[in-house]
Amino acid sequence: MSDKIIQTEANDTAQEPTDAGRAGIEIGTVNTQQASRRRNLVVIASVAMVAMVSVVALVMWWRSEPSGSTVNVNAGTPETGRENGQTVSSEVKLSPEAVKSAGIEIEGVTQRPAVALLRVTGTVETNPQQTQQATMLVSGRVERVNVVLGDRVRAGSVLAVISSPEVAEMHGKLLEAETRLRLAERTLERVQRAENRVAVIQAKAKLDEAEATLRRTRRLIELGAGAGKDLVAAEAAYKTAKAEYDFQSNISLSRDVQQAQAEAETARVDLRHIRQSLVTLGAHLTEGERENPREDISLVRVHSAVSGTITERQVNVGSGIQAGSPLFTIANISTVWVIANVPEAQLGNLRVGTPAEVRSTAVGGGPIAGRINYIDTRLNEETRTGRVRVELANPGERLKSGMFVEVGFQAGTGSASGEELVIPSTAVQRIGDRMVVFIPKEGDEGAFIVRDVELGGEVEGYHRVLNGLKLGDKVVTKGSFILKTQLMKGELGEG
Repeated sequence: MSDKIIQTEANDTAQEPTDAGRAGIEIGTVNTQQASRRRNLVVIASVAMVAMVSVVALVMWWRSEPSGSTVNVNAGTPETGRENGQTVSSEVKLSPEAVKSAGIEIEGVTQRPAVALLRVTGTVETNPQQTQQATMLVSGRVERVNVVLGDRVRAGSVLAVISSPEVAEMHGKLLEAETRLRLAERTLERVQRAENRVAVIQAKAKLDEAEATLRRTRRLIELGAGAGKDLVAAEAAYKTAKAEYDFQSNISLSRDVQQAQAEAETARVDLRHIRQSLVTLGAHLTEGERENPREDISLVRVHSAVSGTITERQVNVGSGIQAGSPLFTIANISTVWVIANVPEAQLGNLRVGTPAEVRSTAVGGGPIAGRINYIDTRLNEETRTGRVRVELANPGERLKSGMFVEVGFQAGTGSASGEELVIPSTAVQRIGDRMVVFIPKEGDEGAFIVRDVELGGEVEGYHRVLNGLKLGDKVVTKGSFILKTQLMKGELGEG
């Protein structure tokens, strides 16, 4: 009986787990769940990687199959290429349809007089010959100002009105001179009417008497009742009377007439001098000043000497000014000067009349053409540069004073032959650090050889050829960019 009880207790004890057993069971369950999660993450990552590889493969396959073209890249031939420092020769081939679609155009390498495009920096300046300052020649006070900064004015426009005591005083002198002139002219007229009247009448009476005597004597001679000596005496008397009458009729003006004429002429000169002085000062003169006593005769107008834009205004209403002080500055920038700073070593290649082109990043657009019209005879001792002036038309007034610009001069190269090879700029394409052109392959329509070239400066849409081409070679101009695109696609496919 006791044995059975002991066995039963043992079985019960075996069937009841301890606390340590239960903890072990729980830890095992957690480890199993974590391992399952790691397996799931690995599977997801593998699927994503496979998808990415597939996408990349599809893209590379698409780029390596350009429509209507093939590309061959041959390396290692020293005659045509460079690998690891040696020239690389490439070839692009297009189908006839692709060539037609690309609009391929071909031009030959040409020769022309050698020029070099010298590029330097410059500054835009206003043309001093088209810039004027409006000043006053008398002192006074500003009564009215008609313009502000930036206003456009025409030559002769009234910029301001000044009240000047000096001008008022000159107007008074003008009126006095006009009065003196009128009195002098009336005096002269009166003297001329009265002078020599008696002498002329007496001379006319003697002439009439001598003429009558001469007629009577001639009649008596005709009738045979007169003597010949009487006729001679009558003719002499007539001639004497006629001479006296002519003398009295044309006699020079008497002392009184001469004095009246001198006074009138003096008054006339004084009047003209005062009027000219007032006009020079800017005074407004009108006819009938005496009939308008209420007009302010002290006012003088400031006029613009040129058409242009107001760039400076020094006065306001009520300001006092001194004679000779500048009041306004008017600049006409329809033409401007560009002052280029040319290195001393390059000055010898430039001449007055050398073509130039000016570019400005501030205004954009294409180059503005001009020519050199002055080369300074002095150098800047600090920078060792000379000032070269280019005059430019400035339509739309895009260039402003003080702007920095780039100036290109078509200078002589000093080449012994005086000639150089050139190709159109549209034929040149850049691939990495290479400058290349595409040459049509003889006997193989649609095939183009890629040729590395060494180029000089660009002048008027043409690049100077230093190496890689010879006179008469053909290059692709229009469509060269499409050939470059096909070449790049082919190189990516080979990679």
